[in-house]
Amino acid sequence: ILSGAVLLAGAYLATQSMSTVGEEGCGRAPWLTFTLIVTNPGLIMLDHVHFQYNGMLLGMLLISIAFMVRGASPSSSPSSSQRIDNQLLIKSHLNGRRWELVGAATFAALLAMKHLYLTLAPLYFFYLLRRHCFVAERSSNGVIAARFSWDRLLVLAAVTLIFFLSPFIPFVMQSDPVGQMQQILKRLFPFGRGLVHDYWAANVWALYLFASRVATFIFRKAPIPGDIRGLLESFIPFPEPKPSLVALLLLVGLWPGGIDMAWKVGRWSLVKPLCNPGKFFIHAVVFCSLSAFMLGYHVHEKAIMTAVIPLTLLATNSRHTARLYIRTCMFGLFGLLPLLFRPEELLLKVGLYVTWMCGAIYGLERVHYDRHGGGRTVLTKMDFVAFATLAVVLIFMEIIHPIVFMPSGRMEFLPLMTTSMLCAIGLVGCWTESWKHMFYGSVKTAWR
Repeated sequence: ILSGAVLLAGAYLATQSMSTVGEEGCGRAPWLTFTLIVTNPGLIMLDHVHFQYNGMLLGMLLISIAFMVRGASPSSSPSSSQRIDNQLLIKSHLNGRRWELVGAATFAALLAMKHLYLTLAPLYFFYLLRRHCFVAERSSNGVIAARFSWDRLLVLAAVTLIFFLSPFIPFVMQSDPVGQMQQILKRLFPFGRGLVHDYWAANVWALYLFASRVATFIFRKAPIPGDIRGLLESFIPFPEPKPSLVALLLLVGLWPGGIDMAWKVGRWSLVKPLCNPGKFFIHAVVFCSLSAFMLGYHVHEKAIMTAVIPLTLLATNSRHTARLYIRTCMFGLFGLLPLLFRPEELLLKVGLYVTWMCGAIYGLERVHYDRHGGGRTVLTKMDFVAFATLAVVLIFMEIIHPIVFMPSGRMEFLPLMTTSMLCAIGLVGCWTESWKHMFYGSVKTAWR
């Protein structure tokens, strides 16, 4: 009950914070955004059937996002057109800096509770380092310049370290603190479990392993000359990437939003009116979460919720973000259905998925329906094709396979592999779309 209360509080605060973004379309239909978050079937299946506590963690993430967005509101961000003195400029920033401190502290506490959110740490670090730790000052000729503040850096570091390190104090006070910390790190990063989970999460590595299986099958069956076969034997099946290589690729995937754009937007929001920092921050959270899901080591399918829930805040902003949200939910939530594998859970999971998707589409269509633009809607023809394909896969997975293949024990994992492949293809497309929205939806045309 308490964990659900955290989710409700996070959904409410994040939904209300969207009204402070200061851009047309942001924050409209807050009741719909709140409802889509708290009734998300992924959270219902994971927390109330599969029995975990993702809702509480995502609630804390939403609380942190809410504070960060409020700290980046237009009232806290100067414009080059504002003609105010230094004292008024500093006063207008003070309130925003307090919100950012609370947002950083909330995220630090969240990171101490679940290391899954470590991939969002670069975004928070570079964004706050460039935005929070610099002071905007206006010179006599009206030019705004940013000056680094050691006081702000020390306060930010103290607040985040206190909230992050406090849970580890009982372990450090044991007779063998080094051994305790080694055990924690070993359990947090179990590289011995392999690249993927038993049920492949719908990401890049699932596509990689599927390509390896296909290449191995062709290699065994095809009439390949002996000399060429000898050359290929060392590459087929494909070698499993080492954890260090996966970490490097993950860093590359996080770079556009979590490092590069976070640093630039933090600077622009102080000295130039080229971006909307609050809107960017939410887009960056979604992009970094998808990057971690796509490229992370031993990723679980439930990690997609880290992108789905923050993306809900942007669904009512425009028709394009609503389309991205529907597609991410379409494939991301469908990939969670195999977690409920008992026959008595079939009607529950299918009913939750179909009912919620229909409700989400209906609500967003009501918000974005353009009567003056020829009746343009959120869904496209390709979306209907995708829904039809998922329906066919669901029928095969739950009806045809148990009747035809399961009695003889043939192709036992075919439904899981089919689900992973189909959802991975769809989510890779959503990943690339999230990058476009992060860049083109947050940075003004004057810069581009």
